Amino acid sequence: MKCIREGAELVFDVHTLNSRRAATGFFIGAHDTLDMKSFQLIQWLAGLPLALAACSAVRPEPQAPETESPTARGPVRELGEDVWGLVTVSVANARELPSHKAEMATQILLGESVRAWKQKGRWFEIETGDGYRCWLEGGTFVRCGAAEVQRWQRAPLLFVTALEECVREAPQPDALPVTDVVLGCRLKRTGETGDWFQVELPDGRAGFLPKHAATDLAHWQATRQPTAENIERTAKQFLGRPYLWGGNTPRGLDCSGLTKLVFALNGIELKRNASQQAGQGVEVPLDRNLSQLRKGDLVFFGHRARGNRPERITHVGIYLGDKLFIHASQRVRINSLDAASPLCDAERVRGLLKARRVLP
Repeated sequence: MKCIREGAELVFDVHTLNSRRAATGFFIGAHDTLDMKSFQLIQWLAGLPLALAACSAVRPEPQAPETESPTARGPVRELGEDVWGLVTVSVANARELPSHKAEMATQILLGESVRAWKQKGRWFEIETGDGYRCWLEGGTFVRCGAAEVQRWQRAPLLFVTALEECVREAPQPDALPVTDVVLGCRLKRTGETGDWFQVELPDGRAGFLPKHAATDLAHWQATRQPTAENIERTAKQFLGRPYLWGGNTPRGLDCSGLTKLVFALNGIELKRNASQQAGQGVEVPLDRNLSQLRKGDLVFFGHRARGNRPERITHVGIYLGDKLFIHASQRVRINSLDAASPLCDAERVRGLLKARRVLP
């Protein structure tokens, strides 16, 4: 529904207005146009605020709805026993359902393998290396068999250590990009030129990556030291990064995405969701002073069991000591479980349920 005011078009929430139609006697269509006096009359009759609180934007005439990636149509097709894939974009956004409008489930990085189970349109139900089932668009990975995945994994792979970088067509900083990469992406090393690695993607595209942005994967894996100090140091490099539901890369992280990424960068694989991570490691008893907790422990929050309702884990963070913890909540930040601290997060104090120790 539109309301014309001084030459601009104000777009109002038609559902909000129609929820009051019993009081107004008016029913407003989604494409109706009202002048300002008519709109104010409806507001007054419905008891709505006279301020234009229902206004969502001042914008030009509405454009046609985006149709680039509608919900997949047609039947679900079961795939064969040997259908795998290698991700070919820096960050593949996996969804809970085969649609870009669906909730984001997780993110899978360039060079990682997935098992493909079903196809619906251009979407594929896949399984990640840690057993998470979700949907990926076909254009984000190249399909292959298990043998090809094994060949890729045995190749001389590079592990991207920079938060963000770019593979370029030539070994020059102003060359056109082939793809972007983020921390954790994997590329095949095919050579080197000066300060650049020559690299290849799983789909055969090739380019050059600055040497400062990556290191040999096998060497990187062999040098991981999962200590409490390294966990803290790794986690703090993401301070201020935005919260993103389903995110587990430097571009945005949810709570369990942060813990999973931090521990993975130190050689420990955690499961994807907070409720799953709550079953890993060993339990740490909680007392009033949190005296048994150590730096690097995982702290879990949520709702306690009540009546027939079971306990529900909804959030996770990393304990830093002195009742401080780092977590992704609106952004990656440090809060306190001490009620007297200016960093206190009262919601988390009330919702602290358990702690687990996964460090050796």
